[in-house]
Amino acid sequence: MGNPIRGVFASLFGPSRNERFAAMLADLAETAVKCAEHCRATQAGDVTGIIDYEHKADAIVDEIHELLDNSFIMRFDIPDSMRLADDLDDVIDGMRKVALHIDAYRGHVDKLNSEALELVDISVDMLKHVRTLIGMLAAPRLVLSKVREVATLIDGMEAKADKLVSGYERTLVERFSAPGSNALGFIAWHQLFHLLEQMTDDANHCAKMILSLARKEA
Repeated sequence: MGNPIRGVFASLFGPSRNERFAAMLADLAETAVKCAEHCRATQAGDVTGIIDYEHKADAIVDEIHELLDNSFIMRFDIPDSMRLADDLDDVIDGMRKVALHIDAYRGHVDKLNSEALELVDISVDMLKHVRTLIGMLAAPRLVLSKVREVATLIDGMEAKADKLVSGYERTLVERFSAPGSNALGFIAWHQLFHLLEQMTDDANHCAKMILSLARKEA
């Protein structure tokens, strides 16, 4: 049962700043998941659509920053809260970078290969789990064991992404090492995989930040 006094204040003055922060962060997480799913469905080929998601995310982040800038006491440390929002925004920015990169290297990267698609799939799954973690912020108190369980799962996915990129780098070197090989082709694929890997790194940063919040609250 919720706190009845808190309910009275909420009815008189609206949601608390903590509740507003949790709701906006949940909206940002949902935007990230939808952007990632759209990125996967279009093979990062819809630059305009992905940028539209990025703009929506930027607007939410601006609202979060305004809320936090005008707050003195919050449930979670204000710098940590800002960093979490920015880390999640970085994932969406990463999708924009991937889309722009593919657009710039048309003719060298016309569609994502199976390894690149697997990295995008990993990012989608990681963000869905990050969304689950962010949903936990709306609870009266974070349960460290539950947060750790999901964060560990996300960390394992990021490790899988790192291994995939490392293996594909060797394949790229072998593919483009022959004399007369397409140097731009190598650059295009090499940079693409590192942009995709960065997306998984940023998603993992979000999970680690929420785990840190849970530890501080424990």
